Amino acid sequence: MDFNADFKNFGFSELSTKSLTVSSEILVYFTTYCEGKKKGFDKLNPKEYMNLIFLTLRLITILKEEISDITLTEEQKRAFLVFQRYGYRELTGEYEKNYLKYSLWRKTDFLKYSIDKYDIFLEEKNIGWKKIYAIPVPNYIHMEAIGTLILRIANKLGILDF
Repeated sequence: MDFNADFKNFGFSELSTKSLTVSSEILVYFTTYCEGKKKGFDKLNPKEYMNLIFLTLRLITILKEEISDITLTEEQKRAFLVFQRYGYRELTGEYEKNYLKYSLWRKTDFLKYSIDKYDIFLEEKNIGWKKIYAIPVPNYIHMEAIGTLILRIANKLGILDF
């Protein structure tokens, strides 16, 4: 099954080509997902976590039709809604529960990235550092449910057999 998706909403012209199949996209996702789960999603460095978020966004866009055909648990519905809306640059629900802050800080010649709870006032935590950039990102708590959802779809499509 070849797939060529339009990813305008993510700010990318094209992330998938006809030479990449849905199965390879899912396998790449689960390689990254399993590494993150093994370490603990909250233990990933900011770059690794953002990579996992982008892979998740890409897959839920590719698998949107298949996802709409199955019955989701409440937890999966919540996680899917957070990621789906995030892909369209919308936030949903209780921000402190559903999102974290991804931030970039500068101090003289040094840069640091951080992922912190949404409700923490980061300027107090990072005295001496200048905040360059901060955006909300989906919370770690949704990764388990979204991973289970994608696994269900992979099983349904016969890509992974668990």
